[in-house]
Amino acid sequence: MSEPLKADGPLLEAKGLWKSFRRAESTVDVLRGVDFRLESGSTASITGRSGSGKSTLLNILGGLDMPSSGQVLAEGRPLATDDRVARERWRARGVGFVFQFHFLLPDFTALENLLVPVRSLGPVAAADRQRALTFLDHMGLADRGHHLPGELSGGEQQRVAVARAFMNRPRVVLADEPFGNLDDEIGARLGDLLFALHRQENVGLVLVTHDQSLAARADCRWRLEDGLLVAAEGVRA
Repeated sequence: MSEPLKADGPLLEAKGLWKSFRRAESTVDVLRGVDFRLESGSTASITGRSGSGKSTLLNILGGLDMPSSGQVLAEGRPLATDDRVARERWRARGVGFVFQFHFLLPDFTALENLLVPVRSLGPVAAADRQRALTFLDHMGLADRGHHLPGELSGGEQQRVAVARAFMNRPRVVLADEPFGNLDDEIGARLGDLLFALHRQENVGLVLVTHDQSLAARADCRWRLEDGLLVAAEGVRA
Protein backbone atom coordinates (compact mmCIF):
# COMPACT_ATOMS: atom_id res chain seq x y z
CA MET A 1 0.00 0.00 0.00
CA SER A 2 2.54 2.56 -1.04
CA GLU A 3 0.30 4.85 -3.06
CA PRO A 4 -0.74 8.11 -1.36
CA LEU A 5 -4.05 8.30 0.43
CA LYS A 6 -6.85 9.90 -1.49
CA ALA A 7 -7.36 13.42 -0.16
CA ASP A 8 -11.14 13.11 -0.27
CA GLY A 9 -11.46 9.61 1.20
CA PRO A 10 -11.13 7.96 4.60
CA LEU A 11 -8.10 5.97 5.61
CA LEU A 12 -10.13 2.92 6.56
CA GLU A 13 -13.79 2.18 5.93
CA ALA A 14 -16.14 -0.73 6.53
CA LYS A 15 -19.46 -1.02 4.79
CA GLY A 16 -22.17 -3.41 5.92
CA LEU A 17 -19.86 -5.98 7.54
CA TRP A 18 -21.46 -9.24 8.56
CA LYS A 19 -19.58 -12.06 10.27
CA SER A 20 -21.28 -15.33 11.08
CA PHE A 21 -19.94 -18.45 12.80
CA ARG A 22 -21.37 -21.92 12.64
CA ARG A 23 -21.73 -23.44 16.12
CA ALA A 24 -23.19 -26.90 16.51
CA GLU A 25 -26.53 -26.78 14.73
CA SER A 26 -26.92 -22.99 14.73
CA THR A 27 -25.37 -19.91 13.17
CA VAL A 28 -24.26 -16.97 15.32
CA ASP A 29 -24.14 -13.53 13.72
CA VAL A 30 -21.35 -11.68 15.57
CA LEU A 31 -21.36 -8.63 13.26
CA ARG A 32 -24.65 -7.58 11.68
CA GLY A 33 -24.05 -4.88 9.11
CA VAL A 34 -21.28 -2.85 10.78
CA ASP A 35 -20.35 0.50 9.21
CA PHE A 36 -17.11 2.18 10.29
CA ARG A 37 -14.96 5.05 9.07
CA LEU A 38 -11.54 6.29 10.19
CA GLU A 39 -9.94 9.42 8.80
CA SER A 40 -6.20 9.71 8.27
CA GLY A 41 -4.32 10.43 11.49
CA SER A 42 -7.43 10.17 13.70
CA THR A 43 -8.23 7.80 16.56
CA ALA A 44 -11.22 5.64 17.40
CA SER A 45 -12.00 3.45 20.40
CA ILE A 46 -14.36 0.49 20.48
CA THR A 47 -15.76 -0.87 23.73
CA GLY A 48 -18.32 -3.56 24.46
CA ARG A 49 -18.86 -6.65 26.54
CA SER A 50 -16.60 -9.67 26.18
CA GLY A 51 -17.59 -11.78 23.21
CA SER A 52 -19.40 -8.94 21.46
CA GLY A 53 -17.18 -9.18 18.37
CA LYS A 54 -14.68 -6.38 18.96
CA SER A 55 -11.63 -8.50 18.17
CA THR A 56 -13.41 -10.02 15.17
CA LEU A 57 -14.06 -6.55 13.77
CA LEU A 58 -10.45 -5.49 14.34
CA ASN A 59 -9.15 -8.63 12.64
CA ILE A 60 -11.33 -7.96 9.59
CA LEU A 61 -10.17 -4.34 9.39
CA GLY A 62 -6.56 -5.56 9.51
CA GLY A 63 -7.00 -8.26 6.89
CA LEU A 64 -6.43 -11.09 9.36
CA ASP A 65 -9.97 -12.37 8.89
CA MET A 66 -12.63 -12.09 6.20
CA PRO A 67 -16.23 -10.94 6.59
CA SER A 68 -19.11 -13.18 5.66
CA SER A 69 -20.39 -10.25 3.62
CA GLY A 70 -19.74 -6.54 3.31
CA GLN A 71 -16.63 -4.68 2.32
CA VAL A 72 -13.50 -3.11 3.81
CA LEU A 73 -11.79 -0.28 1.95
CA ALA A 74 -8.19 0.57 2.84
CA GLU A 75 -7.13 3.97 1.51
CA GLY A 76 -10.07 3.82 -0.87
CA ARG A 77 -9.21 0.40 -2.27
CA PRO A 78 -11.35 -2.65 -1.48
CA LEU A 79 -9.78 -5.57 0.35
CA ALA A 80 -11.58 -8.17 -1.73
CA THR A 81 -12.15 -11.39 0.20
CA ASP A 82 -10.78 -13.41 -2.72
CA ASP A 83 -7.60 -11.33 -3.10
CA ARG A 84 -5.16 -12.87 -0.64
CA VAL A 85 -2.21 -10.87 -1.99
CA ALA A 86 -3.97 -7.56 -1.40
CA ARG A 87 -4.78 -8.52 2.19
CA GLU A 88 -1.21 -9.65 2.83
CA ARG A 89 0.14 -6.41 1.39
CA TRP A 90 -2.20 -4.38 3.61
CA ARG A 91 -1.15 -6.34 6.69
CA ALA A 92 2.56 -6.02 5.93
CA ARG A 93 2.71 -2.38 4.87
CA GLY A 94 -0.48 -0.65 5.91
CA VAL A 95 -1.19 -2.00 9.39
CA GLY A 96 0.60 -2.26 12.71
CA PHE A 97 -0.88 -4.62 15.30
CA VAL A 98 -0.72 -4.55 19.10
CA PHE A 99 -2.33 -7.47 20.89
CA GLN A 100 -3.11 -8.20 24.53
CA PHE A 101 -0.17 -10.60 24.59
CA HIS A 102 3.10 -9.23 23.29
CA PHE A 103 3.93 -12.17 20.96
CA LEU A 104 7.64 -11.33 20.99
CA LEU A 105 9.94 -13.99 19.58
CA PRO A 106 11.60 -15.47 22.69
CA ASP A 107 14.99 -16.13 21.08
CA PHE A 108 15.26 -12.63 19.61
CA THR A 109 16.46 -9.59 21.54
CA ALA A 110 14.21 -6.55 21.94
CA LEU A 111 16.05 -4.84 19.07
CA GLU A 112 15.76 -7.92 16.85
CA ASN A 113 12.04 -8.17 17.60
CA LEU A 114 11.58 -4.59 16.44
CA LEU A 115 13.29 -5.45 13.17
CA VAL A 116 11.12 -8.51 12.42
CA PRO A 117 8.49 -6.51 10.43
CA VAL A 118 11.29 -4.94 8.39
CA ARG A 119 12.90 -8.30 7.60
CA SER A 120 9.56 -9.56 6.29
CA LEU A 121 9.80 -6.96 3.51
CA GLY A 122 13.48 -7.21 2.61
CA PRO A 123 17.00 -6.50 3.87
CA VAL A 124 17.43 -4.40 7.01
CA ALA A 125 19.08 -1.07 6.22
CA ALA A 126 21.10 1.09 8.58
CA ALA A 127 18.18 3.53 8.69
CA ASP A 128 15.87 0.73 9.87
CA ARG A 129 18.23 -0.20 12.67
CA GLN A 130 18.52 3.44 13.71
CA ARG A 131 14.73 3.79 13.71
CA ALA A 132 14.45 0.76 16.00
CA LEU A 133 17.09 2.18 18.35
CA THR A 134 15.24 5.51 18.41
CA PHE A 135 12.01 3.72 19.33
CA LEU A 136 13.74 1.85 22.14
CA ASP A 137 15.03 5.15 23.48
CA HIS A 138 11.58 6.75 23.15
CA MET A 139 10.08 3.85 25.10
CA GLY A 140 12.67 4.12 27.87
CA LEU A 141 14.41 0.92 26.79
CA ALA A 142 17.67 2.26 25.39
CA ASP A 143 19.66 0.00 27.71
CA ARG A 144 17.45 -3.07 27.13
CA GLY A 145 17.81 -3.52 23.39
CA HIS A 146 20.03 -6.58 23.67
CA HIS A 147 17.90 -8.31 26.29
CA LEU A 148 15.68 -11.27 25.45
CA PRO A 149 11.94 -10.98 26.18
CA GLY A 150 12.33 -13.33 29.15
CA GLU A 151 14.74 -10.82 30.68
CA LEU A 152 12.20 -7.98 30.46
CA SER A 153 9.27 -7.18 32.71
CA GLY A 154 5.71 -7.50 31.43
CA GLY A 155 5.48 -3.74 30.93
CA GLU A 156 8.80 -3.66 29.09
CA GLN A 157 7.73 -6.51 26.81
CA GLN A 158 4.55 -4.67 25.91
CA ARG A 159 6.48 -1.46 25.24
CA VAL A 160 8.54 -3.37 22.67
CA ALA A 161 5.31 -4.73 21.16
CA VAL A 162 3.86 -1.21 20.88
CA ALA A 163 7.02 0.13 19.22
CA ARG A 164 7.11 -2.85 16.83
CA ALA A 165 3.64 -1.91 15.54
CA PHE A 166 5.04 1.39 14.24
CA MET A 167 8.28 0.09 12.71
CA ASN A 168 7.09 -0.20 9.10
CA ARG A 169 5.48 3.24 9.09
CA PRO A 170 1.94 1.84 8.86
CA ARG A 171 -1.07 3.92 7.88
CA VAL A 172 -3.06 2.62 10.87
CA VAL A 173 -2.31 0.81 14.14
CA LEU A 174 -4.93 -1.64 15.43
CA ALA A 175 -4.64 -2.29 19.16
CA ASP A 176 -6.67 -5.08 20.77
CA GLU A 177 -6.81 -4.76 24.58
CA PRO A 178 -3.10 -3.83 24.46
CA PHE A 179 -2.73 -3.29 28.21
CA GLY A 180 -5.30 -5.75 29.50
CA ASN A 181 -2.67 -7.90 31.24
CA LEU A 182 -0.97 -4.99 33.03
CA ASP A 183 -1.86 -3.16 36.21
CA ASP A 184 -3.67 0.17 35.93
CA GLU A 185 -0.63 2.38 36.57
CA ILE A 186 1.59 0.68 34.00
CA GLY A 187 -1.30 0.51 31.54
CA ALA A 188 -1.90 4.26 31.88
CA ARG A 189 1.77 5.02 31.19
CA LEU A 190 1.77 2.77 28.14
CA GLY A 191 -1.41 4.46 26.96
CA ASP A 192 0.49 7.75 27.05
CA LEU A 193 3.27 6.20 24.95
CA LEU A 194 0.82 4.71 22.45
CA PHE A 195 -0.95 8.01 21.85
CA ALA A 196 2.39 9.86 21.74
CA LEU A 197 3.62 7.54 18.97
CA HIS A 198 0.31 7.94 17.14
CA ARG A 199 0.82 11.71 17.08
CA GLN A 200 4.53 11.52 16.29
CA GLU A 201 4.04 9.12 13.38
CA ASN A 202 0.73 10.69 12.25
CA VAL A 203 -1.00 7.33 11.84
CA GLY A 204 -4.58 6.29 12.42
CA LEU A 205 -5.33 4.34 15.60
CA VAL A 206 -8.20 1.97 16.35
CA LEU A 207 -8.25 0.84 19.96
CA VAL A 208 -10.36 -1.99 21.38
CA THR A 209 -10.42 -1.74 25.15
CA HIS A 210 -12.42 -2.29 28.33
CA ASP A 211 -10.59 0.67 29.90
CA GLN A 212 -13.05 3.55 29.73
CA SER A 213 -10.41 6.17 30.59
CA LEU A 214 -8.26 4.97 27.69
CA ALA A 215 -11.26 4.81 25.35
CA ALA A 216 -12.18 8.39 26.26
CA ARG A 217 -8.91 9.67 24.76
CA ALA A 218 -9.98 8.75 21.23
CA ASP A 219 -11.41 11.25 18.75
CA CYS A 220 -14.41 8.96 18.11
CA ARG A 221 -15.80 6.50 20.63
CA TRP A 222 -17.91 3.52 19.65
CA ARG A 223 -19.62 0.70 21.48
CA LEU A 224 -20.33 -2.66 19.85
CA GLU A 225 -23.80 -3.87 20.81
CA ASP A 226 -25.82 -6.70 19.28
CA GLY A 227 -23.46 -6.83 16.32
CA LEU A 228 -23.70 -3.12 15.50
CA LEU A 229 -21.50 -0.11 16.24
CA VAL A 230 -23.22 2.71 18.10
CA ALA A 231 -21.78 5.98 19.35
CA ALA A 232 -20.68 5.78 22.97
CA GLU A 233 -23.06 7.48 25.36
CA GLY A 234 -22.66 11.24 25.38
CA VAL A 235 -20.27 11.16 22.43
CA ARG A 236 -20.85 12.35 18.93
CA ALA A 237 -18.97 9.82 16.80
